Amino acid sequence: MKVENKLREKIYKHILNKKGEEWKEDGIDFTKLVDSNVEKLNLNENDKILIKRKWVNILKRNAEKYGKVSEGNKIKIYNTGYACFKNIIKSIDRCKKRVWFESYIFDDSNFAEQIINSLCNASKRGCDVILLVDYIGSLKLKNKWVNKLKENNVNVIFFNTFLNSFLNILPIFFRDHRKIIILDDSAYCGSMNVSENVIPNFLNIVKNDKNERLLNIEKGCQNYNLLNKKESDNIEEDIFINDMLGKKNNCLEYYDLHVKLKGPAVKDLADVFLDSLKMSNANIIREPIENQKKYKKSDGDNSGCYIQVLESNVLRKIKSIQSSFEYIIKNGATNNIYITTSYFLPPGFLRRALFYALSNGVNISFLFSGNSDILGDVPATYYIIKKFLRKYGHAKDKMVCDNISNNDDDDDKILNFENRLINNYHNVLYSKKDKLLKWKKIYFKDLKKHVEYKFGDNLLLRKKHKGISEFYFFEKKHCHAKNIVIDNLWCSIGSFNWDRFSSRRNLEVMISIFDKNISDQFIKEHEEKKKNSSKQITLSNINNRNVFQIFFSYCAYHIGKLYGKNIFDGLSNNNKKTILRKAIINRYLADNCIDHISLNMMWGT
Repeated sequence: MKVENKLREKIYKHILNKKGEEWKEDGIDFTKLVDSNVEKLNLNENDKILIKRKWVNILKRNAEKYGKVSEGNKIKIYNTGYACFKNIIKSIDRCKKRVWFESYIFDDSNFAEQIINSLCNASKRGCDVILLVDYIGSLKLKNKWVNKLKENNVNVIFFNTFLNSFLNILPIFFRDHRKIIILDDSAYCGSMNVSENVIPNFLNIVKNDKNERLLNIEKGCQNYNLLNKKESDNIEEDIFINDMLGKKNNCLEYYDLHVKLKGPAVKDLADVFLDSLKMSNANIIREPIENQKKYKKSDGDNSGCYIQVLESNVLRKIKSIQSSFEYIIKNGATNNIYITTSYFLPPGFLRRALFYALSNGVNISFLFSGNSDILGDVPATYYIIKKFLRKYGHAKDKMVCDNISNNDDDDDKILNFENRLINNYHNVLYSKKDKLLKWKKIYFKDLKKHVEYKFGDNLLLRKKHKGISEFYFFEKKHCHAKNIVIDNLWCSIGSFNWDRFSSRRNLEVMISIFDKNISDQFIKEHEEKKKNSSKQITLSNINNRNVFQIFFSYCAYHIGKLYGKNIFDGLSNNNKKTILRKAIINRYLADNCIDHISLNMMWGT
């Protein structure tokens, strides 16, 4: 057993060294990368030193354990579906080598037909065109469009059809939720599907766009990677006002976030697309694309960015997104976290990570959908929010809700509670300081210096002050964006929802970025959506609902939790099946070998 353990350790070290060589060969200086971004933060020098040391270790660890990393990338952010897909269609029409298109939803809208025509034209020009869509998510895709694509030599692949599930090739609930587009030397990734929900009334928009101001939206946004509020409002006024279009929207409109990439990360994202291609069991094989050009860092432009491509493939035991999120929330977050997501039903490890960050004094702002496309999503979210606000909500809000029945004594109780809290805090603070002094005198002379060096000067204050969680429901549209920002330094965008389907079943992809400028743009977008189109949810709002609403929230949460368990799709038994299969094979081989050796010995051969 000792020999096997030593051999296993050597193999594990060899694998880690191989992974480590990938980012070492690229010449990524993590210390320089972190220093250049942390210096932009408004913090004292001691905190900056602590944060620098922490993030250098985190980035190195993630580069060794999780997805591929690269520097020298160029990023452009889109917060409207029309601006994003106008750029995508133009890029497809200019492609000369490849168009690899992966989407969860591909419906029968006019917008989808425009994409179909562009794919056919690209194939006629000699491009390698692959359309990979999820079978269940794209049930609305018209058969005549599929035939048209095939007639034009476009490779159309449906991921995990009912036949595959019936033959037990892949579980029925194992879906391709990734949104990846590879167009020659550029790539797109985010939360936008090819759906009418992303761009309602597409034909009417094009017809009414006579002056080509909206068609050439890219020209008006050359200096803005993320559309600011004024530009977004103008686009929405021109596009979505019913009087102008003369037609009402028949579908729920989505709010999404998408990014365009140029640089080495395009190759890494293309590798994730090839992974989806392999998982589809199609007979189409493609080699990895060529290395891409690096972009130098320049002022006023989102160039030279550090990117790590994270993926999730449960059947292949790849959980880079889940592991990276959990570790960074626990060990990286110091001041704030901004989370924008839909279908918030987090698995246990992510929920515990958020609680851990809140207990360490990190403030978290959540932006959810208050106008969801799934029945029971909003009521279930209310149930989860209540759990957070009871522990880490505003102190005054909790006090008012706890003493709602005793209105006459509210002021006295709040004052007494605050006095007790202050006294207890000082007592605990002084007792901890006394203990540190005693330990310093008796055992460790430099204990305090060592602790301050590792955890910062305000270690005791951080442990005592808990963070505050704030929740907002975006009501203007269905919030379908998936984005997280930590400490104005690290951010991530992609297809991963904070629910059990994304965590335990689906193929997912996220683009993680370590760059203060990009993080600030996402925070600005988050804050603008909170101010203008959202409603804050407090503990008093939740407690003041009627009995039916409370009961419905309880049922919706537990049904969603039960439905998200792996017992319904067979994924949870994968490890046990593998172990049992190996045990049977080993037993069979051992028995046969013994019989064969015994016979040879008997006959003297």
